[in-house]
Amino acid sequence: MNSIQNYYSTNYTTCSKCDTFLCSLQVFTTLGCSLSVIAMPLYILGGYCILQKSPSQMGNYKGPLFNLHFWSCFVDILYNTLIAPYLMYPALAGIPGGLFEKIGMPVVIQLWIGIFSINQMIMSITILFENRYNSIPFNKHKISGKLLKFVYYTVRVIICVFFSSILFLYLPENQEAALLEILTKIPCPTEEYFKNTVFVLVVDKNYITLLGRIMNVFFVIEILQINYFVIYCIYNLFFSSNKFTSAKTKKLQISFFRSIVMQVSIPLLFLIPIFIIMTTSIAFGYYNQALTNYTIIHASLHGLLSTFTILAIHKPYRDFIFSKFRKPALVEASKPSVTSRRSLNVFATAVIS
Repeated sequence: MNSIQNYYSTNYTTCSKCDTFLCSLQVFTTLGCSLSVIAMPLYILGGYCILQKSPSQMGNYKGPLFNLHFWSCFVDILYNTLIAPYLMYPALAGIPGGLFEKIGMPVVIQLWIGIFSINQMIMSITILFENRYNSIPFNKHKISGKLLKFVYYTVRVIICVFFSSILFLYLPENQEAALLEILTKIPCPTEEYFKNTVFVLVVDKNYITLLGRIMNVFFVIEILQINYFVIYCIYNLFFSSNKFTSAKTKKLQISFFRSIVMQVSIPLLFLIPIFIIMTTSIAFGYYNQALTNYTIIHASLHGLLSTFTILAIHKPYRDFIFSKFRKPALVEASKPSVTSRRSLNVFATAVIS
């Protein structure tokens, strides 16, 4: 009998069990998979509208918009179905309960894909604002030229890979000892802790602090870029004396910029409570498995909300969707025929005369 099993048969017997349905690994993974099945048609509809129903005016905007849509939806699918991480905050440990685990993918690779995808999603927001920044006609500092753009995006991908990989420098070699150390901080986890293979990312508090600072550097880099692009766009669209080629062009630029702000801010506001809960849990060592599972499910609806926002705020996509709910026969029947219109004209002429 190993140490974990010994703890389970002795110390754990005095623990009160979590009876909330969200504490169950099976319920958590089933709920996540169900959400993915429900959301998938909307994800596909959003991607179809961006690629096929975007007007010519959205030509340069379409690529970055689809990039953000893809990563937002992919992260949802990852955390609902493919990885389905049963995390155990405040410990940086968890159980992968998704499809990747079923097919035997190593947990380290699953973790890397999950972290890399989140970083890519964050970067896709920056790229969207960078696209608006470059679209301003009189911008002398825009990132133009194929070589410069290639270098810019290559560096960004390298940065993303670096920050996604650095988390694995401090993996505990002895996972058994790491699990026992977690039990000193969380003496009464759910039974899943003892009945499944739990993967520990890091246990040393100093390393956790260091990793937190490293990830903060990544977020600061992205936030600074976004702030620069946003401030520049606001200044030139609303306050600058520089003139656009036409009033229509300026109106279109303002419309796209407002759409981006709404599209990004609504899903991000949706995630703020989750961020607060998770950081507070780690900072104060608070363990509540049902709450943690709820936050994962809540956060994994981000892509669904993002897709709703895209379809709602862009008129071409709204018009396409509404057109599918109209009844053509009734619409055509309600339109007067050519003969009827001529008769009405003759009648109107006769009345006037």
